[in-house]
Amino acid sequence: MKLLALLFQASRGRFVFAVLCGLLSGACGAGLVALINQVLSRQLPSGTAQLGLFGGLVLVALVSRILAQVFVSQINQDALFEMRLKTSERIVAAPLRQLEESGAHRLLAALTEDLFHLSNAMAMLPRLVINASTVLGCLVYMVWLSEVLLLALVLCLALGIATYRLSTSRALRDYRTAREEQDELIRHFRGLTDGIKELKLHSRRKDDFLARVVATTAERVRHLQKRAATAFAIGSSWGMFLFFAVIGVLLFLLPRLAPVSDAAMVGYTLAVLYLQQPLMGLMEGMPMISRGQVSFIKLQELGLSLEASSESVHGRASLESRPRFSRLELAGVTHSYRREHDDKTFTLGPIDLVLQPGELLFLVGGNGSGKTTLAKLLTGLYVPQHGQVLLDGRPVTTQELEQYRQHFSAVFSDFHLFDRLLGVGSDFSQVRPYLERLQLEHKVRLEGDAFSTTELSQGQRKRLALVAAFLEDRPIYLFDEWAADQDPSFKEVFYRELLPELKRRGKAVVVISHDDRYFDVADRLLHLESGRLLPEGTSPVRRVAS
Repeated sequence: MKLLALLFQASRGRFVFAVLCGLLSGACGAGLVALINQVLSRQLPSGTAQLGLFGGLVLVALVSRILAQVFVSQINQDALFEMRLKTSERIVAAPLRQLEESGAHRLLAALTEDLFHLSNAMAMLPRLVINASTVLGCLVYMVWLSEVLLLALVLCLALGIATYRLSTSRALRDYRTAREEQDELIRHFRGLTDGIKELKLHSRRKDDFLARVVATTAERVRHLQKRAATAFAIGSSWGMFLFFAVIGVLLFLLPRLAPVSDAAMVGYTLAVLYLQQPLMGLMEGMPMISRGQVSFIKLQELGLSLEASSESVHGRASLESRPRFSRLELAGVTHSYRREHDDKTFTLGPIDLVLQPGELLFLVGGNGSGKTTLAKLLTGLYVPQHGQVLLDGRPVTTQELEQYRQHFSAVFSDFHLFDRLLGVGSDFSQVRPYLERLQLEHKVRLEGDAFSTTELSQGQRKRLALVAAFLEDRPIYLFDEWAADQDPSFKEVFYRELLPELKRRGKAVVVISHDDRYFDVADRLLHLESGRLLPEGTSPVRRVAS
């Protein structure tokens, strides 16, 4: 089983020790059955020695069971911790274009749905190990007791396992199909939260979305999971029936076919009754284990697909030093992709662009002209399909993307605002002056390295993201329609004060903007039209002299 292999890989020594403790617990359980059988059949007197042996077996069984559960549970949590971190690291390391094409709903399903079911399944594994060891111990005792009875028991168990697997094989397929449907359901949930305003404003759209989109997919998931749960319930009940069938065979049928001693008969009956709980525990835990198995495979597939194209990271120690540059150049860079709801391929480029420290560049153009795509190419979030990005005359390779990106601090139009200052050191003395300058001091305060709140308007959130960007103190700044949600007074501060201040500090600044009243601030105006960067002399927007 892959989940057990995952535990074994997480800590071989502790896993082997836990298994040995489980085997010892199972052996003690079998010993207790044997001792009870011998006392009941008068083969041993119920004296002090037998009482001491009984107490010793109970104590060892208890201690070994506890140790097995504790160690497997600890390994379980360690394995889950590693799985969560590896999945997160693979997502971060994957190319942005691949993540965008995969869809955020699939990533969310992996980080929530799959890890949840994997956690539940692995929580069952301690019981699985102990129950399996108990069954093994009892079977060893049965071999010693009577080979004839063991043969009858094994035949019944083989029949039970075969019929159980037959009844649950369809359930496993249903779980796999339901897991695929979960991706779609989470995508619809994202549509529900992201489009809540549009749904509230249009009753028919809301009703249609809930009834035809969400309910339809949720119904498919419900149907598949109900059918799988029913199959497992039938299999579990069938297993309970088999216990009594085995006892009936042992008591009423087998004595007619072969001579069996009364002591062996009592011992086998006790053993079968003793096995009922661990075997039922195994069967009742199978639905959870099966869902965990499906989720684990899904996480592995996601990890392999992301890892296959992950961006190599080298020289992490060099990232600690402050990056510098004297010239950044895009030479013949192109990037093609399919737009959403459009079968045609959009090509950006070829783009030729030079950026130097202390330069303030405005990038303008209509919607869909490729401005944000160019920004992602410039910052290293997208890799050019053709052409090169050169930093100080040297081509930026895939292995150097991580270091290259450290030159940039950006606030994109679809930015995410973290609730704490991350990766900017421990000197937060400039935070309050920036908050006051952007009129946020009455809304937000810094508590340690965390903002007191991020529940702000979109414009205020952008101002707070700007504070975080300034603290990063990178050599190149990029702002994608930052002023679009700002009041006129804050636009004035941004264009007339903050941008020139960054330029005086020697920063290269790229601003994507439609605010033509502030174009005089720029050193250069670049116009992008249908994926092509127009020559500055032919741009519909006038060039501003440096």
